[in-house]
Amino acid sequence: MTSHELDDRQFTTVGYGTAREDKTGGFHALFFDGKRRYATQTVLNIEKAWLLLSMNPSTGDGGTCYGDSGGPHFLGGVDSNLLVSTTITGDAPCRATDKTYRLDTAPARDLLDNFVDLP
Repeated sequence: MTSHELDDRQFTTVGYGTAREDKTGGFHALFFDGKRRYATQTVLNIEKAWLLLSMNPSTGDGGTCYGDSGGPHFLGGVDSNLLVSTTITGDAPCRATDKTYRLDTAPARDLLDNFVDLP
């Protein structure tokens, strides 16, 4: 699968980490209040083990930030339950790229198979 096959697809992320007050500020615009939030995103690129998602507020994308690592990314809108990756890292001010670990890779599926029934 290539990133172009996912160009028109929406992803939803969920987390409890820091949040952005506005779309233009740097670190001073981040706050943490412990509330669960979600955001929708679009794909930037697919790599061997990674799914890179946009979290650029200027293009309408949201994303994750400090404290969201390990959280889910679903393929589809806010009602989706198709988990496809987990939050690993992003850019420092939390406003450009979400780097997530793909769950469809052989190593990820081998690990998950020990704990859940896989499709």
